[in-house]
This record gives sequence, C-alpha cells and structure tokens, in this order.
Amino acid sequence: MKKTSLFFAMVLMLFPFTSQGKQVLTKELLTSFQQVSQQWQGLEADYPELTASLDNSDISQVKKIIAQLKSSKAYPKIQSILADSKFTSLEQYYDVTMRLMGGMMSYQMQNMPQGMNFESMAQMLKSNIAQMKAKNVPSSMIDEMKVQLADIEKNMKTMKLAMASTSNADKKFISDNAQWIMSLLDEL
Repeated sequence: MKKTSLFFAMVLMLFPFTSQGKQVLTKELLTSFQQVSQQWQGLEADYPELTASLDNSDISQVKKIIAQLKSSKAYPKIQSILADSKFTSLEQYYDVTMRLMGGMMSYQMQNMPQGMNFESMAQMLKSNIAQMKAKNVPSSMIDEMKVQLADIEKNMKTMKLAMASTSNADKKFISDNAQWIMSLLDEL
C-alpha cells in the first residue's frame, strides 16, 4: 500500500459521523471528494506533523481532532482545498468520508463468504494466538498477531460506526456504482 494511501486510510478511520445537512451521494460529489482527498494527501510532505498527530488520535474525541486540524499550520491549506470543492466545511467532508466508508464496507460485507465478518476474523486470530502459545512459538510472532488483533478490534468499532452512519439510499447508490467508486478510490 502506498504511503499516501495509508495516510488517507488513517484519515478515513479517524472521523466519525457528524450530523450535517446531508448531500445525497452522487458521482459529482464523489468526484469532488476524490479531488479533495488527493490534494489533502499532498499536504503530508509539507506538514508531516499533521500525519503524526492523526496517528496518535483517539477516534472518540472528534471535536478534539477537528480542533487539532483547525489549529494546525496546514489548516489554511485545508480551507483552500475545501473552498475549491463541493464541501463547505471540514465536518461536511468527513461526513461524506464516513458515509462512503460505511457504504463500501456494507457492500464488501455482503460479498464476503457466508459467516465471514470482523468478529469471525478476530475470533480466528484469537484461536491462532492460543495455539501459538500452546506450541511455544516465539513471543515476537505472538506479539505480531496481538497487534493485528488489536487493529481488527479497533477498526471493527470504526467500521460499525461508519456503516450505521450510512443511509439506505447511500448504500444503494454505492452498491449500484461500486466498481466506479472502487476505481475512483484506487486513484488515491
């Protein structure tokens, strides 16, 4: 995964749903979203502290994260990026981010094999960890599995929130346009 894609994924996961006036998801809105996201990624080189501060953020403290972004040296550039887009505020951009992420996750969950979900993946890792301990596998390997498990559990909470933030109309739009949306996101 490219470093900028990793940054974008991190940004996506840090911002829960906010109840702004909802723009219905459209191809035009998502094209604007993609353009804003690409420009946002460009900020990483000029403002590495922005990425570092987001990496250490607690997703349950949305107001703190937004305040952190607004007080950052990058905020004037963020405002400029948003001003040239379909988004009127940082909160509105992240509302669309969460709805898009939730809709894509719902779409992907529908297409997973029967019985496969976040909970089953976490349970499988827990079983693997227990088996590894029983077989006296080196602790470094077990620690790596524990990190993966912690990531899955953290992401599970965020994904459930994102999925709950996505309306049925948005989910239908995403399902009807999934291939186009995936190609759009691949450009990030």
